[in-house]
Amino acid sequence: MQIDDILTILARPPLVWAADASGLLLLVGYQFYLMRVFRVEPERTYRGRSNRLRRAWVETMRDSANGILAIQTLRNWVMSATLFASTSIVIGLGVMGVAFNGVDLADLSRALSLAPTSANLVRLKLLLIAAIFFGSFLHFALALRYYNHTGFLINLPSTYFNGSGLASTAETLNRASGHYNRGTRGFLLATPFLFWLIGPDWFLGGVLLSLILLYRFDFRADDSPAPDD
Repeated sequence: MQIDDILTILARPPLVWAADASGLLLLVGYQFYLMRVFRVEPERTYRGRSNRLRRAWVETMRDSANGILAIQTLRNWVMSATLFASTSIVIGLGVMGVAFNGVDLADLSRALSLAPTSANLVRLKLLLIAAIFFGSFLHFALALRYYNHTGFLINLPSTYFNGSGLASTAETLNRASGHYNRGTRGFLLATPFLFWLIGPDWFLGGVLLSLILLYRFDFRADDSPAPDD
C-alpha cells in the first residue's frame, strides 16, 4: 500500500471514525462484560452451566461400565468440530484469495452506504475477516485435540493420575468445549465485519445485530436447557 493510499484512509470524515470506533468498543465492552459474568456468576451463562453438566457427565461415565457410550458421545463432538474446522479454513483461504486478487465493491458501497469504502480499505477489511476465520479454525483444531485427549482419559483407572482422575478428565473436556465455544463465536463475530465491507454505518448496524445474537448465544434464561457447545 502506497503512502497516498494510507493518507486517503486517514483522511476519512470524523463521523466515519466515530462509527467504526463505536462498533469496536461495543464488541470489546461486551466481551469484557461476558468474562466478568462468567467469572463471578458462571451459571448465568450457557458455557458456565454446560461446564458443570459436563463434569457431571464425566463422573457418570467414569462410574458406569458403559465406556462405549462415552466414546460415541465424544465422537459426535469430534465430528462437529471437524466440520466447523474445515469450513473455517476454507472460508478463510477463500476470503484471503479475494483480498489478494482484488475486488471492486465501490459501486455497491456507494449505492448502500452513507460513507462508501475505498478499494484499499476493502482489502484490509477482507484480510481482517480472513484472520477471524483462521482464528476460528485454530480454536476448532484445539478443540479436536482436547476431545481426543478426553477419549483416552475417560476410561483410564484413577491410579494412572497424579491427582483426581475425574477432575483431570472434566478439565480436559471443558477445555475442548471452551475452544469449540470460541470458534463458534468467531462465525458470529464475522457478521459485522462482513457488513463493514459496505460501510461504517452498516458495520455499526451489524455490531448491534451481532450483540443481540451473542447475548442469546451466551446468556440463558433461568429455566432454559444448556446447549451443546
